[in-house]
Amino acid sequence: MNQKKNVLLFNILFLVLLLTATFLFEWKPDLLGANFRIIDILGDIKKDTLQTKDSLAAKITKSKHDSIVVVGNKKIVIRDYNSYAGLINSSGQEFPLDSFLQKLHELKNHTRKKIRIAYFGDSFIEGDLITQDLRKQLQDYFGGEGVGFVPITSIVAGFRQTVTHEFSDDWNDVSFKSDDKADANLFISGHSFFSDANSWVNYHTVERPHLNFFNNVSVLYGMPTEDKSSNAVLTANGQKQIITATQQFNETNLVFDSIKNVRISISSKDIPMYGAAFESNDGIYIDNFSFRGITGVEFNYFTPEFLEQIQKTRPYDLLIFQYGPNLLFRPNLTDFSWYCKKMQPILKKIKDAFPQTSILLVSTADKDFDYDGGTWRTEDGVEPLVDGQYDMARATNIDFFNLYHAMGGENSLVNWVEGDTTYANKDYTHVNSRGGKRIANYLYSAIMNDYNDFEKHPN
Repeated sequence: MNQKKNVLLFNILFLVLLLTATFLFEWKPDLLGANFRIIDILGDIKKDTLQTKDSLAAKITKSKHDSIVVVGNKKIVIRDYNSYAGLINSSGQEFPLDSFLQKLHELKNHTRKKIRIAYFGDSFIEGDLITQDLRKQLQDYFGGEGVGFVPITSIVAGFRQTVTHEFSDDWNDVSFKSDDKADANLFISGHSFFSDANSWVNYHTVERPHLNFFNNVSVLYGMPTEDKSSNAVLTANGQKQIITATQQFNETNLVFDSIKNVRISISSKDIPMYGAAFESNDGIYIDNFSFRGITGVEFNYFTPEFLEQIQKTRPYDLLIFQYGPNLLFRPNLTDFSWYCKKMQPILKKIKDAFPQTSILLVSTADKDFDYDGGTWRTEDGVEPLVDGQYDMARATNIDFFNLYHAMGGENSLVNWVEGDTTYANKDYTHVNSRGGKRIANYLYSAIMNDYNDFEKHPN
């Protein structure tokens, strides 16, 4: 009896000690000094875990600055772009990305086979950063097997983790930055590649979900300039076939049975080669179109006819544009009216060329500068640039996502660089792979938040 009593007293004493320790160490860490910090073993996992539908609703909430307008018999919520972490409806539809959400609904319900997204950006997304994680999340939910578009050559091929990409060093790369680009019939990637006598490119799968085999491979190419032959022999894995490049944009489809490697060459030196796209028969795909050092105004190069030909041959359901860091080249620059004056007509041209395609303009991310010799903070121009980008979106009826706000706003990149877990590089401009995954999570959450609302009453 006494033994039982002693055990009971010991258990009660132990419980009191646990409760006391919990009170001291969790709620009053200052008792142990200013440097004491509670350790959350699962903290990093929890921060990067995709949010559930319920947690999405909790994070992406209405703002007191939101308003509602009635168009016809539909109520449209106008969000405050400076305080709302989701998609901002600038297109005047009931939902942001309304037609894209409808297509997602059809894909999920097997009344549509495929959705294709083009994601344009600068070095912030090169190496498939952001897009690799957004692609995986969307393919996990909606299906799809394949990495999408990969160019003929790339300066970051060794960095990219979603495909093994090798090529000969004798390709002639003509790009946005080239002096002779006028007659090169550039692709929307900003590049055209011209073969030499023995040029080749090799693509190999990686052992990752949705990326471990090739089924449908589309070889993409343009039309040679006048007085040049439009016929060539395309060789893929030793198999030869005649191709004809008679349109501004051309696509030759190669069907394989779950292979791991594709090696391509072409006999013509005059046909501009663009790259290859890797997809399956159904699902959702994201093409990464990164180009280092640009701002988006380079798209003025393309004629409406060329853009329309791309949409006719290889249609896109969503275009995403994300630019900004290269506009913040002077830390005290705050007037971006000159940029908006150039970029807004380009956005309108793109919108007119893709009338059935949803378009999302993603704001600049945070970018920091050392103004005081050792103390980094958000550049003075970041918020004015975000304002200008939103004004362009609203003026052209293009939906908007405030990435700067989603990251945490002012000085957020400082925290990403200097925090216990680093999400950005020491240049205080570019994110690393962890930061890219975070941003992909923000975009995925924003899209799925509206998709879940749309599913309650689809068009």
